[in-house]
Amino acid sequence: MNRVAVVTGASSGLGAATCAALEADGDRVIRVDIANCDVNADLSSSEGREETVRKISELAGERIDALVTWAGGGGETVDMLRVNYFGTVDIVDGLHPFLSKSSAPRVLVTSSRMTLEPCDETLVDLLLAHKEAEIVAGYGNETTKLSYYIAAKTAVARWMRRNAISRRWNEHGIRINALAPGFIETPRTRTGMLDPAAAAWMLEAHPQAEDVRSQPTEIGDLARFLLSPENSLLIGQCIFADRGTEAILRGDNVW
Repeated sequence: MNRVAVVTGASSGLGAATCAALEADGDRVIRVDIANCDVNADLSSSEGREETVRKISELAGERIDALVTWAGGGGETVDMLRVNYFGTVDIVDGLHPFLSKSSAPRVLVTSSRMTLEPCDETLVDLLLAHKEAEIVAGYGNETTKLSYYIAAKTAVARWMRRNAISRRWNEHGIRINALAPGFIETPRTRTGMLDPAAAAWMLEAHPQAEDVRSQPTEIGDLARFLLSPENSLLIGQCIFADRGTEAILRGDNVW
């Protein structure tokens, strides 16, 4: 379709699968990751995020048609919060001028099925308020990886809901949605599943309506649609791509 797309976290897993799906449609993809990409980015610092936006802008030219933020994932320090939350919202916000010049701009941010779990609401509020210094002061010495991850992905989903319906984005037709994967078989999850205890926890935490291991290519194909001009109706939606996990856990009183 000759669109210009930006994919963060592009070097492996869901990011690489999304790049492949977009390029199969004829899109030009600007890959962003910590290394071995068009833009090698350190999203754990504000300076790194600003430099990332600048480099993407130089490569993009006049406009960006699609942006998906897969960068995030592991780490046991406050950098997990920086990369997963600030590495999403600062990049999206910084590229707003280029998205606004597209005839059909689409943004897809990454949440998670884990947002269905209880979270640290104080930490989520600090993230949404962009109070990075207070987060470092209050949480800098903790290493509670899972709670950090849940808080970061919850904050991303709430940021998406608030901004997707705002005039700043909608006056330019910028559609913002989120994708919340369940258990996906990636190199990282396969490594984690080598430990029997970890494998048992992973499978218990992600009940599915069918016993199938979801693949990155499936997520890439879904992302391709959500980033396409054909996706004209969805605004502010968090799509749970989890083979039924969300429906199993929340039941029929939420939809």
